[in-house]
Amino acid sequence: MEYTAKNWTLGQRILFRFFGSFFLIYILGGFIAGLFKIIVPWFGSYILQLKRTITIFTNGSGDTTYDYVTMLLYVSLALMITFIWSIIDRRERSYDRFYYWIGVLVRYFLALNMFVYGFYKVFHLQMSYPNLSQLIQPLGDKSPMGLAWAYVGFSKGFSFFTGAAEIVAGFFLLFRKSAVLGAILTAIVTLNIVAINLFFDVPVKLFSITLFLMSVFLLAGDFKRLLDFFVLNRFTAAKPHIVYFKSKWMEISRIVLKSLFIGYLFYNGIMLIGIRGMEAYGDQRKKPALYGLYDAELMIKNGDTIPPLITDTGRWRNLVIEWDRNATLKMMNDSLKYYSFTTDTLNKAIDLYPYTDSTYKGRLTYETDNNYLILRGHIKGDSLLIRLKRRELNTFRLMNRGFRWINEYPYNR
Repeated sequence: MEYTAKNWTLGQRILFRFFGSFFLIYILGGFIAGLFKIIVPWFGSYILQLKRTITIFTNGSGDTTYDYVTMLLYVSLALMITFIWSIIDRRERSYDRFYYWIGVLVRYFLALNMFVYGFYKVFHLQMSYPNLSQLIQPLGDKSPMGLAWAYVGFSKGFSFFTGAAEIVAGFFLLFRKSAVLGAILTAIVTLNIVAINLFFDVPVKLFSITLFLMSVFLLAGDFKRLLDFFVLNRFTAAKPHIVYFKSKWMEISRIVLKSLFIGYLFYNGIMLIGIRGMEAYGDQRKKPALYGLYDAELMIKNGDTIPPLITDTGRWRNLVIEWDRNATLKMMNDSLKYYSFTTDTLNKAIDLYPYTDSTYKGRLTYETDNNYLILRGHIKGDSLLIRLKRRELNTFRLMNRGFRWINEYPYNR
């Protein structure tokens, strides 16, 4: 049966012109990010008259001033295109062909991001276990984002589950026959991400909302069929397939390119993100020689024993050695100090200085005795002897509770 395109309503045409243009600009804008780093600060200073020049670009945060101005610029361009397009093309017509091709671009863009974020979660890299510093951090001192990260990262199984859901949703998007199911799953997954980002103040709000809108955009053409099937319990006919690749060489090229893209998604996810990430900064990374969380039981400064008063800003409470060349000191008043920390295992010595003052450099020798770490040396002219005891992670309730099928009473602490 030959497919006959139906004319779109005026509202449908205008909405398509805007969202189609916006998503096209948004996706292609990523390929010319360097150009936008020139245009956006100018747009902010001279058009929006911002008081401060934009100097901070997209980093770990996707909600910087730069990102909001960029989004405003994208929306402005899309509105301009919509206005001009609506004036030039006033005929009643179908945009099925345009919708198909922009839909393909959006599907593959969504699939790429679902695979990337999904594999980060599957390999427990995006949200990892609470680190040693977080285990001794009071709950009230955590940021909302830090709380969300600890919540997901604590459970490797839950992280895997959420990541697998993203990968499955992205995989279904890659095929025409399962694209609607993929868009439904992606809409559900991204809506959950949007909720977390909004309610836990995670600075990826703009990006996650855009991904959700892309999912809805893909479903828009099947809205009536979905309404009939899921809500009204009506008969729904199969959607006719429009053949756009009519020559054999074009069809073969499509299959080859698609296969290469899918192969890249899995290679990038498993090899580059997963295996390399786990070895570099994940659960399988190499730990520093003195890795651990230590409690300072004794601190002698210039021959005087320093009592563990909770108001003392100079007396150590904890030493955290978790990453190579880094250490965190928690003082008695709960303040944190971050140090460059280099271990010389040959001479059993460490060099350390705070990142805020590289002239404040000290060299301490160390010795280990069972679970004890003893440091001796001088820092800024003061002689120090510090005895620290390694704290085992299984002493924390969070780490030793484990999983139990049977709980006679709720264990909510």
